[in-house]
Amino acid sequence: MKFTKYILAFICLGATFGSLSAQEVSDREIIALLELRARTNGENWTHKWDQTKPVRTWYGITVEDGKVVGLELSNNNLVGNLPLTIGNLRNLRVLDLSNNKLEGRIPVELRKFNHLLVADLSGNHFKGKIPSTINRLKKLKEFNLANNQLSGELPNSLTELEQLENLVLTNNKLEGKMPLGMEQLKNLKGLYLANNNFNDLNNLKTLASQQIILTDIAIEKNGFKQIDFSKTESRAAKLKFSDLE
Repeated sequence: MKFTKYILAFICLGATFGSLSAQEVSDREIIALLELRARTNGENWTHKWDQTKPVRTWYGITVEDGKVVGLELSNNNLVGNLPLTIGNLRNLRVLDLSNNKLEGRIPVELRKFNHLLVADLSGNHFKGKIPSTINRLKKLKEFNLANNQLSGELPNSLTELEQLENLVLTNNKLEGKMPLGMEQLKNLKGLYLANNNFNDLNNLKTLASQQIILTDIAIEKNGFKQIDFSKTESRAAKLKFSDLE
C-alpha cells in the first residue's frame, strides 16, 4: 500500500521530480524503474538515484530517444526479487544486474525485451529453471547466468537464440543433457558450463564440428571421457569431441 501511494505521489507531483524526466521517458518506464528500486533495497544501494533529476542522469541508466535502453546496476547492493514491472522496460539493449543479492526466479517478463543484446544476471541467488520463453530474445548476443542457484534442464528453446555469441552458465545446479539442435547457434564463440550436474553433452558434437568454441567444461567431474583440451589465455579450451565417439 505504501508503495502504491509512493508511485501515485510521484506521478502527481511531477514538478518535484522534474518535468524534464517525465517528458524524456514514458511514465510506464519510470514506474518500472521506481518499483525496481522499491523492491530491491534502493535506499541502501551503493549508488542511489536522485529522483529530483532527469532519469537520464540516474546511475546505470542509459536513455536514447526518450527510451531506457540500458540498465546497468552491477555491484550495487540490490537485494530481493525483481518486480514483474521490469517487463515494461521493453527497449532495453543492455541489462546488467550482476553481482548483487537478487533472488527468486528469473522473471518470464524478460521475454518482452525484443531489443536485448546483453543480459548479465550472474553472481546473484536466482533459483528455479531458466524460462523457456528466452527464445523471444532474438537479438541476444551475451547471456550470463553464472554463479546462481539455477536448476533443472536447459530449455530446448535455447537453440533458437541464433545471434548468441557467449553463453555462461557456470556454477549452478543445472542438470540433464544439452538441448537437441545446438548446431543452430552458428554465432556461438564461448560456452561455459562447468560446475553443474549435466550428464549428457552429446548434442554438442555437431556444434563442435562446425566451429571452434571456447569452453570451461569440467568433463571429468561430469563422468565423461577425457577431452583433449588446448589451453588458452582465458583459461578456457577448444571444444573437441573426438574422444566421445
